[in-house]
Amino acid sequence: MRFTDKVAVVTGANSGIGRATAVRLLAEGATVYAADLRHTEPWPESGAGQLHTVELDVADPNAPERLADRLREEAGGVDVLANVAGVLHIAPFLEVQRGDWDRVLAVNLTGVFFLSQAVARIMVERGTEGRIVNVSSVHAVVSEPNAAPYTATKGGLEAMTRTLASELAPHGITVNCVRPGATRTGMSAPIYTPQIVRSLQAKIPLGKIAPPEWVASAICYLASDEACYTTGASLDVDGGYAMDGSLPGTAYS
Repeated sequence: MRFTDKVAVVTGANSGIGRATAVRLLAEGATVYAADLRHTEPWPESGAGQLHTVELDVADPNAPERLADRLREEAGGVDVLANVAGVLHIAPFLEVQRGDWDRVLAVNLTGVFFLSQAVARIMVERGTEGRIVNVSSVHAVVSEPNAAPYTATKGGLEAMTRTLASELAPHGITVNCVRPGATRTGMSAPIYTPQIVRSLQAKIPLGKIAPPEWVASAICYLASDEACYTTGASLDVDGGYAMDGSLPGTAYS
């Protein structure tokens, strides 16, 4: 019950890591504003917290202020923002179009910036020692061929996180990243062919692809008071993928 009497916003909440995060926060007592383009999946009826669904496109320039107005009116403030919404465009670098690039940046980076700004303003107004948690990717530090716009946004997100953490620290607001590795979500499902799954299982030291709930646990830790002395950090939740330099199936003798 770490989030009793807390108000949390989760983007990308209709599925995957966003859905798992919202469900976990609800179970631990939060009032959750679950935001997504649309809500197509039923929500669990049980939970200690209260659920409010929000139809929101994080790429819409007007969305942050609309959400901020609703939070001020209905909740009186906000304690947690989990920026989970994201999009992935697969194409060779030489074939990426301007529209593809613009859409990925609008959702994965620009939208995160301005939604964080709108929520942080409420935190500062209310004197709330809030928590902002961004969802990066192992591919912020490890290349992912055919996903240049995506990797650019995740690298930028981590750099931005550190700067926001520095600026908001005087207000007692922490800003951190979770850096997931291979995770089974609606976004990853089309590219996780049997061959890709076998390769990932061979590459990942712990040998598993994560369900969204494992990543949600890390997000909720950084969103809780247990992480009150952590800011500007990126927490790997990748089964050891990024740190491992071994050669699968071989060893030096």
